[in-house]
Order: sequence, then structure tokens, then C-alpha cells
Amino acid sequence: MKLFNNENRIATILKNIEMQSVCSVETLATKLNVSQKTIRNDIKELNCLLGGYACISNNKGECKLIVFAPNGFSEIRNKICAQDDLFNSSQTRMAYMFWQLMHAKEPYLTDDLSEEMKVARTTTISDLNRLRKAIDKYNLQIKGKANTGLTLCGDEFKIRMFVLENIYEQLYLNFPLGQTIREKLYDFQERLGMDALGFGFLYRFFVVMIQRIESGHMIETLEQKYEELYQSSAYNIVDEFLDEIEQVKGYEISKEERLFLSISVAGMRTPANTAEIEQKISISEGVADLIIEMLDRIKEELNVTVIANELFDDFVYHVFFMINRLRYGFHIYNPMVDDFKNKYSVAYKMAEIGKEVLEERADIKMTEDEMGFLAAYFGVFLVEQEPEKKRCRIAIVCGSGKIIGRLIENQLKKVFDIEPEFEFFYAEFDEQKKDTFDYIVTTMELDIDTQTPVIFMDEVFDREYIQRKFENIRYLSEAGRSIRKGIDSLFMNLLDETRFFVLDEDSSYDENIDRMVRSLTNQGDLDAGFAQRVREREKYSTMVLDQNIAFPHTKNMLPKLTLALGVFPNMLKDEKYGSIRLVILLGIPESMEDDTVLIRLYDDILSIGKNPDVLPKIQSMESYREFLLYVAEENNIFE
Repeated sequence: MKLFNNENRIATILKNIEMQSVCSVETLATKLNVSQKTIRNDIKELNCLLGGYACISNNKGECKLIVFAPNGFSEIRNKICAQDDLFNSSQTRMAYMFWQLMHAKEPYLTDDLSEEMKVARTTTISDLNRLRKAIDKYNLQIKGKANTGLTLCGDEFKIRMFVLENIYEQLYLNFPLGQTIREKLYDFQERLGMDALGFGFLYRFFVVMIQRIESGHMIETLEQKYEELYQSSAYNIVDEFLDEIEQVKGYEISKEERLFLSISVAGMRTPANTAEIEQKISISEGVADLIIEMLDRIKEELNVTVIANELFDDFVYHVFFMINRLRYGFHIYNPMVDDFKNKYSVAYKMAEIGKEVLEERADIKMTEDEMGFLAAYFGVFLVEQEPEKKRCRIAIVCGSGKIIGRLIENQLKKVFDIEPEFEFFYAEFDEQKKDTFDYIVTTMELDIDTQTPVIFMDEVFDREYIQRKFENIRYLSEAGRSIRKGIDSLFMNLLDETRFFVLDEDSSYDENIDRMVRSLTNQGDLDAGFAQRVREREKYSTMVLDQNIAFPHTKNMLPKLTLALGVFPNMLKDEKYGSIRLVILLGIPESMEDDTVLIRLYDDILSIGKNPDVLPKIQSMESYREFLLYVAEENNIFE
């Protein structure tokens, strides 16, 4: 096998398809001087390499690139195209060195590596140091000295996992499997009903397995935990398939190798159509119970009910495959982790709670990448369980004439999913109708006493801003609170002077919480048993969030959503709870039916801790008014 060459056909195909809206197989075959069948096989291999971040559709010979995750696709594409640059890339040089070392029959000289890559000796040594660091977490080592030769030391299984998770594209692009083997692989994919995402993992594992076997590097022993797979449906599937491969190859494939390939099936990414796979893959008993416990824990800690609906079966399969990946050391990269942390903080918080349950029950250690995938499911569940939107009645009060009123109407239509029913008032507003609308939108001052939310707005407005304002009004109405002019954050609307506390770091955490609760109880915002319920919750679950923010919360037997903020000017050092900067106390009325109100509020609360620079500024504030002015000036604090 020629490791690096200038004929990176796969990369050329990808570039051509990417640059055109539609690209034909016939055109590519002519351009690359190969058969159309070769191009179609290359496209199948590309779909495996793209790892589910993108795929190339082939409809009657017309190819089109569809990208699902731009960040992940960019990273894979760059790896695929890296060979065009030969050894100008540090990543490519490290892949080359690892390849040579994992096949070397005797110690490899550093000078030989430099000569083969045509780079300076200092460059090679620098890349070797980076490579040593990269392989260390796989318990692999490069031993020896530059002048006497280097040797790769470590377990064969770990060597393969490093390759699969880091440098597969550089090493195994266009690996010559042979037409017969390729056809058996694609036939196996069709029989099993695997989509490109799930099949991609099996394909990679298979290529690495075959190449290592044929180069004399077999897996001889595996840890005891892999023996569990011997009784699994994943092993039965692989066992039957490899029996066919043995007939073509003419050599036996050991049980250990079959177990290795089984990992790719037991830990595959969840197929788009689980109905196809459920006939072949048996879910371990207890996975559904584990998920129910996870959802119950979320309910206990956040008072939010997560309804899985029709996605529950997919979620069960996802958790099943995820547990197998984590148990058997199969790591997959998730390029969207930071996006979920920053943009879907409530879903990510739910994933953190799910992580606690999974680690307790399944005895596994969950990675941040898997946390991101788990958060994606919770994000979908939260969006899909939002209450069905109803048609609103909106009064438009406009003193500037009919044309401006119609302009506002057209702008408001874009804000709502269901077009509202509008009534116009141009000269003056009919106060007898003041309580018959869901909203009153006005461009002029109105002096009326009504429970209907009144929104003052300019004749031309920012759509996102006004949409957020309408949402906050709905949330506050559900929470039994009214919106205050100029304050758009749900969090800030629930605060006022009586719910802002400067706390005492010389007293304990519990004493400070008691002081806050006592004051809010005397004001009629919390019931008398609130403090005791908070203490009971603290016994089984810490309420300290990231960035040293305490978040004591539980049910409020009064029909009010009550929020309070306490600041420690100097950080509290508590033996029981650790270091605390802020306390955000929340009382949730038992009668509250709309969980989206809480989800929006949690989003605001979690966003406070995203920027560490903000917390010291909030700590130094001595009043609600000072905090309100700061938020008004730094209006991105809750974004």
C-alpha cells in the first residue's frame, strides 16, 4: 500500500462535487479517467469518511453534497484533502511517522524519518514530541533515542483506536480492499439496514482490521469487558459477516478480531431509521428504565417534565449505543459541544443531570462529546413539547394613520407562527374593549388600567427584539407577574428592590439562605415551609452550579413564581457547600403548568455564569438599582 501519493482521487471527487450544485458521475469518471463504477464506489467510501457530518446523494448519476454539521464537515474535509499538501502539514507528518513506527520490525531512526519526509531534523523532533503527547492518553509510548532508533510500544487494540479516532483519513484513504470485498460490505450494509452514519464506523473498523491482520499485527488478547460482546447480537451479526469474508480472503479471522469489529456495531451512531435496525440489534435490559430514572431526576432537580414522545425509541437506541461506546473505549468527536453549552444551556444542564445517572447506574465515565449528543436530544424534546400556539387577538393603536397601522400589522405577522387577529384604533382607543385582547400594541401613550399587556413600540422595529418581548410577556403572565417598561429579561422582571440581598460571608450558607427565605416569606412571596423543603433537597443533590453560583430552588405553595438574588461582596467559603459568589433563589408555584416559562428562566440563570468576568462585577453591587443599570448597559448578559 502506498501511504501518501499525489493521486488523491477521493479528495478530487469531493472538491468537484462541493464546487457545483450538481455534479454527474459520468463527468467525474471522464475527468479522472476511471470507470463510472469506480466513481460510485468512491462516493460510497466518501460517505463513510464523512462520518455523518455530511453526505453525498447519488440520484440517477447526479451527485449533490448535503452538509448537516458545517464544523464537523470542515474538519473531515480538511483531513481528506491534506494529502495534497504531502508533508507541509504537521498532522500529516505525525500520521506518517505513526504509520512507519506501527509497522517497523526494528527501531526507526529519526534521521530516516526526516529524510523520507524531506524536512529538517528539528521539525521531525518537534512533531515527535507532539505525537508522544497525542498517543499518551491511549497508553502508547514511543521509546528509544534519536540516534539509536525509536520503537512504538503499546497494546494493538490501543494502536487501532488511536488510528481510528485521529488519523484514519491520512492513512487509509483509497485503501485497496478489492471489488469483491467492497461489494460484500455494501451488501452487508443493505441487509442490516444501516445508513451511511452507522455503516461508516463499521467500514473504518473493517479496513483497519484487515490491513493490520494482513501486515501481521493481530489482536491476541482483549480486556475481560470485551468478552461481554461475545453473547451480544452485535457479535452474531459480525460473526456471520466475517464467515463470508473468510471465504474470500482464504484465512481465518480470530474471535478477538471479531470482537474488535463488533465494537463498531455495538457502538454505532443511532441510525436515522431505527425500525430497520431493531430487528437485528437487541437492546440491553434496563436501558429504558435508566432513561426513565434520568427523566425523573431532571424533574426532581429542575421541576421540568421532559416528554420524549415519538423520539423515545430513538433516544433509547442512542443511550444504548452511547453506553457501549463509553464502555468499550470507542470515542466519537462532536464538533457542536460548545454550541450546545452556549446556545442551549438548559438542554446541556439536563445532559449533566443525565450524566450523573448514567455514571451511577452504568458504571461508566461520560465524555464531553457524548454530553453534547445527549443535550441535542433534550433540546429537541424541549422544543417539541412547547404548548400549542393559539391565535392571538391584538389591538393596534396608532395615531399616525392607517398606512402606519398596516405597516405594523405586516411586521407583527412575521413574529407569530399563527397569524393574529388584529383590530385597529386610529383616533383613540376604546377602553371598553381593553380586556378583550391578548396584547395591546401602541405607538402613543395610553393611560388605561388593564390586565392586558400593553406594548409601546416604534413604527419600525427590530423583529428579534419584539419577538423576545412578546415571549417574555407571555412567560410573565404565566408566572403571575407583569412586565416593566424597558426591562426585557424574564430574570430581571422577576427581581426588584425587595428581592435583592447583600449577603454576609461571615455567616454560613444555610444562615444566609434562611435570611433570604424569611424576608420573602414575610413579604408574602414564599410559603412558611419553603426553607425546610430547600434543606431536604440539598441532602440528595447539590444546588451549586458552575462559576460558584448557588441555585436553591423548590416548590412554592403560593401561586407566585418568586426569584431573588443574593451577592457575597467577598466570596463565601463554606465547609459544606464550597465557595459561593452568588445565590439565585427560586420558588416554583405548584400550579404552574407551562414548563417553557421555567426553561426560559433557567436559560437566563445559566447564562449569568457563562462569562466569568461578569460575576465579580455583580458581586460588587450594593442594590437592585445598581444591578439593573449594569444589565441595561451590558445588554448581552442574558444572551
